[in-house]
Amino acid sequence: MLPLLLAAISVKAVVDDPPRITGNCHPARVHFTGRITASAPGPVRYAWVRSDQPSTRTFVLNFDKPATLPVTYDWLLRGPADGWVVLQIISPDRTHSDKLHFHVACK
Repeated sequence: MLPLLLAAISVKAVVDDPPRITGNCHPARVHFTGRITASAPGPVRYAWVRSDQPSTRTFVLNFDKPATLPVTYDWLLRGPADGWVVLQIISPDRTHSDKLHFHVACK
């Protein structure tokens, strides 16, 4: 009997630039959109990493076939701010998007 060989799943994360910023800083909402691409079916665990704190919450996308699926994240800010986010893939392969910087200016 031949051993079972598992195909490696490759994943890719992209965050769209620029994020959509709405509100008047009481609060302002920074809305991030991105995409995760998987080369095969299976679960993909990911997190949004922010400039002000380590990632603590993880999410799972279940791919039923090779595909690209959308993901979103909202960050509420009370006042002017500069920051960044990264879309971090945790499994099945560790990778991440480019760092996306943003600026919230209050009027």
